[in-house]
Amino acid sequence: MKLWFSPEVFNTIAISISEYRWNLLAWSVFSFLLFMVLQHQVTQTTPTLLIWLAIFVLFSALQTLVIASFIFFFQVLPSSKVQNTQWYKFYRSIEWCETILFGIILPVPTLLFIYAFITI
Repeated sequence: MKLWFSPEVFNTIAISISEYRWNLLAWSVFSFLLFMVLQHQVTQTTPTLLIWLAIFVLFSALQTLVIASFIFFFQVLPSSKVQNTQWYKFYRSIEWCETILFGIILPVPTLLFIYAFITI
């Protein structure tokens, strides 16, 4: 039985989009810098559109950083390279912890932006 939520599935996804990892990381850095510039411009009399643009840029930066991190973590599974059973079990438990962690973290920036959009 093939699981939809496993280190192997995440590994396959990360390999398929790994060519974008540096672009995503660069966009994340650029977006954080853009957010800091926009935040500096935001004052009490700022149009709502500029505030929403700043919030969108911040959450976009967070989302691209999370996706880039996902690629770096799952591009190569360490358990696939070891022969020793003890190390294999150790690496597998770490990979499952990373899988659970990224299963939770991946949608968080988008969900937080939606929550901010709904509540503000």
